[in-house]
Amino acid sequence: MLLELYNEDRQLFGSLSIKKDSISLGLGDSEVYSYDCEGRLLTAWLSNQTFVRTLDNRVIKKWRDPLHGKAWKLIQELEAEEAKRVLDQARIRIDGVYEQLQRGKIRLTCNGETEGDSARRAGEWPAKITQWDYARLEGQGERFRAIYTPVTILPPDQYLAVVLQATEGCHWNRCTFCHFYRHTRFRIKSHKEFSDHVRAVKDFFGEGIRLRRSIFLGDANALVIPQNRLLKIFERVNQEFRILSSRRNRVVSDNPVFTGIYSFIDAFTGDRKSVADFRELKARNLRRVYIGAETGCDRLLKFLNKPATAGQVRDLVATVKQADLSVGVIILIGVGGEEYTESHVAETVALLNSLKLGRGDILYFSPMVESPVSEYARRSADAGIRPLADQEKETQLRAIRSGLQFTANDKPKIALYDIREFVY
Repeated sequence: MLLELYNEDRQLFGSLSIKKDSISLGLGDSEVYSYDCEGRLLTAWLSNQTFVRTLDNRVIKKWRDPLHGKAWKLIQELEAEEAKRVLDQARIRIDGVYEQLQRGKIRLTCNGETEGDSARRAGEWPAKITQWDYARLEGQGERFRAIYTPVTILPPDQYLAVVLQATEGCHWNRCTFCHFYRHTRFRIKSHKEFSDHVRAVKDFFGEGIRLRRSIFLGDANALVIPQNRLLKIFERVNQEFRILSSRRNRVVSDNPVFTGIYSFIDAFTGDRKSVADFRELKARNLRRVYIGAETGCDRLLKFLNKPATAGQVRDLVATVKQADLSVGVIILIGVGGEEYTESHVAETVALLNSLKLGRGDILYFSPMVESPVSEYARRSADAGIRPLADQEKETQLRAIRSGLQFTANDKPKIALYDIREFVY
């Protein structure tokens, strides 16, 4: 439902869009605010800058470098004081709209009518949104941190998932390039802990859960859980959430519906599960697993301290696909720098062409984001390895893509995976 906002002079100055999963308010040509169905701010677009509020109440700013165009996106987490200023500004703007509505200074019209049920119901939303001042949003952030350990990464197609942490951290946690779980000790939750966690998650999201599309079972590799325990976890998820029984498109309805259950898996523990194991999980609505292959070069995998081989990735993908599940394969671009670039390209192309990826699968290319204090950076410096510049990474990506051989009518989706983009 789209409603228009008119001032006393009958001039259009904004719009209010109300969907079953979110609300957005546009004011003029340079302001757009979006909210979940609880009235909590999601994003604010202000003068070509996007501000994203995370569930733990941080604010991330995204904008384009005007000197470089769309290819150069800049991303920055705001300091607490500046984040508060952005959230306060958004609150002031919606407060102003609500006050003017109350005083009759502006009108909401739906299809040209100001007195219909749609206009009246729409007028209730500004009142709901104004209840969320900074203190209340900050309280939500504290509540989120009590329910979750840090949600540090998801595949891009899962950014709107409901994350359920059956495990915390990463059971390996020694890859030199990865910092996502460095400060979280790995553990598997008991059945009671997980059940309590699920209830707390549902209560936290409230009506805002309508915006969520799927269920992501975390953290780094929840599928490492022994099969008997894992089946009980899947059964609990299916009891608590309405999940589509097939891969048909999700339709937003009055009752939240989810497209399936998704999770990370790694090649050095994934081979412990059989085709029969994966079929049991598929019967309980597992749809796709994501594998951080990183590279097809075993020598480079060893340098990354990742205890897997290209052959193990190949075997795992084959096992998963025999169970009629989809896979998401993640390849790093620029990893290994100049020293490994030729072998990384050639052996990654060979690996990807051997996986028989097709429709329903996703191939992600993730540009290497190197932390200067990481073990990877230290090893690279000790070995005299020069990191690739952005343009060299683009050249490497083109080289890999040019070598891929997929059937025209049955090929995977190919997408960029910029880990800096992730917010939850």
